[in-house]
Amino acid sequence: MTVFTLLFVAFTTVLYLFLFLVKKELVFTAKHQSLFSLIFPILFGIFAGTLFITTGTLDEIIRGTAVGLAIISYAINGRGITDDRFVIHPLDNRGIKFDEVDRVVLFRDKKKNEVKMNFFKFGLRGPLMKFSVPMDELVKFLSKHLKEGTPIDVVTETNE
Repeated sequence: MTVFTLLFVAFTTVLYLFLFLVKKELVFTAKHQSLFSLIFPILFGIFAGTLFITTGTLDEIIRGTAVGLAIISYAINGRGITDDRFVIHPLDNRGIKFDEVDRVVLFRDKKKNEVKMNFFKFGLRGPLMKFSVPMDELVKFLSKHLKEGTPIDVVTETNE
């Protein structure tokens, strides 16, 4: 095994540890996009299958597996809300602190049974996150953790 392979395997291991620590820190986990959770394992399976068929050395197999694991790490759902910030993607080590948020908008989609949340930072809209928790639980958490005076807008559907 080469030094590059050992370093890359160590990097991949540290990456997975970081991703699982971030995921454990989440209080409310955003819903995962189903398209990515379906496509990434299939692509990884194809990649791993061709890797084992075409390569001959152990070094190439280990390196290819580590590359595949690094690629599939993007499928790990690590988006959501922690005790002190919004985490907008799994590799976000800083997040958006609650102090920086100007406004939060919540929308309850009754058809899909989910709460869609958007926040604004310095007047700019952040990414849309979807949660499967009750609206009142999310509002209580946000009202306790956001800075005082931050508006939480709740948008409801009207029956026509």
